[in-house]
Amino acid sequence: MDTRRRRKQISAAYQYSFAGLVLNYYLYYEGAWETEGGSEEEKRDAEEFGRILGEFLEGRDALEDLDALRKRITKKMEALTGFSDCFQIYEYVLNRMERRFIPMKDSGYTPGELASALVRSIAGEPSSARRNERMQNIVAQLPARFTRQKFYSMIMERLSVFGGTEKDNVEDFLYMLKSSAMVKLPENMDQEKELYEILELLREADYRGMDKDQYLHVSSALSEGSRILMESIDSFVIMVCLVNDLYVLFLTRGEAMVDAAQDQAFRKGAAGILRALQNKDRRLMEEEGEELLNRMEGVQESAEELVLSGGGEDDEILSKVNKLVSGSRFMPLEETKVSHETADQAWIEKQAEEFCRELDQLFAKLPKAAVRAVMAKVLSGLPLVFGSASEAEEYIRSGLESCSDHSERETCMELLEQELVE
Repeated sequence: MDTRRRRKQISAAYQYSFAGLVLNYYLYYEGAWETEGGSEEEKRDAEEFGRILGEFLEGRDALEDLDALRKRITKKMEALTGFSDCFQIYEYVLNRMERRFIPMKDSGYTPGELASALVRSIAGEPSSARRNERMQNIVAQLPARFTRQKFYSMIMERLSVFGGTEKDNVEDFLYMLKSSAMVKLPENMDQEKELYEILELLREADYRGMDKDQYLHVSSALSEGSRILMESIDSFVIMVCLVNDLYVLFLTRGEAMVDAAQDQAFRKGAAGILRALQNKDRRLMEEEGEELLNRMEGVQESAEELVLSGGGEDDEILSKVNKLVSGSRFMPLEETKVSHETADQAWIEKQAEEFCRELDQLFAKLPKAAVRAVMAKVLSGLPLVFGSASEAEEYIRSGLESCSDHSERETCMELLEQELVE
């Protein structure tokens, strides 16, 4: 990359991120009065961010502290993602029990009619990516009625399509699949005491002998856990956006060329919000808030194309900037070695066998209802191998017909009918 374009990208990244920081910090400021600052840990993170922002505005270096804060938030987010994966499994279980205790209208379709309607609906999608996405959603909702041997053979078959691709990509795919299926969970989840207690309740519930009162109690706990989880995730997403923007500013401030008046507007806005939060005085920004947002309007848009155009992968600063402004907010900034080694079928089979062994260990600790939920989750995440529309239709129909539990099958059909509406 030539020096002139590099300087333009550095400057654009500085403008883009400073405007983004001010806008996001103002949104955080607005929400802080409603949530009273969140949990104690969230308050500590916010205070640490405010301290580091103050260091930046004073022209001092605190990038090492900011990097430590980012890593701490990322680790926390990994734990929250683990809870999200677990809660989805138990939501699958509880959804399929609902009709045992709460009268609901049955589907107006037979399994064959619904399978046919779904396949016709998918065929009408203009893109193969969208067709594949919808089919995966359908597979995720189908009852999972397989012997372990049959299930493991399906895993072997579907993973075989990765033969000839890079090993790194297969390993990344398997990591995500194992996480979503509760095979690999973050070690620090027990630090989230409230969420962990709810997860333990879900794990220990007697789903086979559950009565209505127990069902309502467990369902209520899951709903409360999901609420707490979403609030925490929202808080950490906005905080990592702030951290990423400030990180870009530390990286680029020494080389960025920016209009002095615009830079002063950025700094005045950030300092005003910081002061209002530190003094816990909302009045400090009441008059300036709308004017501040107006000054930021259009700044990001004018720099966005150049910032997101990428390039400069061999440049340490631009490489980090590209990661920080990407959609993957929690992406590690450290360079990772990529081997580009090709995965042959023998290696794929070995990985599949290891995955099946891990699933076997997990299944030994789960009730049957949760085992089925994990099977459905895994199958929906694996590549689809249907050779024709008729094969897909037969898979859906037989999946529904193989379920002898009337309440579960009707719930599955109700959820699948939503695919037709959407």
